Amino acid sequence: MAQDVSVVVEKIDANMAELEGAAKIIHEETDAIIGIEGVPDEMKDTAETVHLSTHALNHIGVYMGNDIEKLDTYKADPDKNRGEMLFTLGKIEALRKLYQDVVGASEFVTTMELPVTGNSPYDLTHILIENPDVQASPEAISAAGNVHTAVHDLGDAAQAMRLNLEELEDALAEAPASAPKESGSEVAESVGKIDTNMAELKGATEVIHTQTDAILGVEGMPDEVAAMAETAHLSTHCLEFIGVYMESSIGKLDTYKAEPEKNKAKMLVDAGKTEALRKLYQDTIDSGDFVTTMELPVTGKSPYDLTHLLIESPEVQASPEAISAAGDVHTAVHDLEDAAKSMRLNLEELEDALAELEEPTATAAEETKQASAGTSSTPGFGVTLAVLGLIAALFISTRRT
Repeated sequence: MAQDVSVVVEKIDANMAELEGAAKIIHEETDAIIGIEGVPDEMKDTAETVHLSTHALNHIGVYMGNDIEKLDTYKADPDKNRGEMLFTLGKIEALRKLYQDVVGASEFVTTMELPVTGNSPYDLTHILIENPDVQASPEAISAAGNVHTAVHDLGDAAQAMRLNLEELEDALAEAPASAPKESGSEVAESVGKIDTNMAELKGATEVIHTQTDAILGVEGMPDEVAAMAETAHLSTHCLEFIGVYMESSIGKLDTYKAEPEKNKAKMLVDAGKTEALRKLYQDTIDSGDFVTTMELPVTGKSPYDLTHLLIESPEVQASPEAISAAGDVHTAVHDLEDAAKSMRLNLEELEDALAELEEPTATAAEETKQASAGTSSTPGFGVTLAVLGLIAALFISTRRT
């Protein structure tokens, strides 16, 4: 198995390089279009939207690259590292899907209120290349053509990575396993806690969203204060965007927990997806990277830091309405932090509980069949159990599709 796993991981490495190369071209060539004299403002806004989308790609790509490096380490001993590899490939797939959807869907540009909303960067690329003013400029049409090619290359690389991640999951799912241990109740309990954490994250995000909006609506707030509130506010748009993907992965955990032994590999993958998104969610508030990358009104500081600057602002403190809203934001930011950290621990607990489980093997099923057949005194009963045992063994050893 080790050789097959290494080959697939190398393919994933190559896919990541292709994604980065395509994103770089889109970033540079849209910037070139923005700088061309005579291009209408509408087309510059279109190019700017695609350009800013690549900032998000670069941000997500850092997380993807880190997780792919882990696969490169684990692939040396896939039998030993099977659980870790399943968890990590789940993280990569969650980020890959997010990466692809930033370009392929309109939700991100609309959620983040980029210059042009309602169309995906993929669609905007085609609008650019079909625009008469862009076509009339040799420099602009050349750049737009390069963007168009790169967007399709990015889509191809993202799709190829998805297939390679599925191939890796299949290879790892075929690994031999020992007899099952009873930990199903611990798995279900951990998933229940993760459900609660997600509800807490959503609740805290909603408070930050509504209360920063309230600060923006208070008359007399200085532009500097309004910019801080707007930055924290727009950050919650990103949280809501990520949250949709998190809930999808957690929903699968809720389904799979009914049969954790059977679904162990799938649960490890979806736990990994959830953790990758949880990390991105928390870092959007904790770190200044996202607000800086996306060129929000205030850069260089995290929304967490901006929340504290808001509550310490004399102008905010002088307004009963503003200080009340800022206080609610401050509390909610800390609640979000607590929920994110709790989810991390609960995901680790789930991973540990799953590690205690092993799928029943053909050998174990055969032993059960023989024991049952030997102790039965009912004519034909042992034969029936033998057939059922054989069916179970074939089912469990069949490659998952």
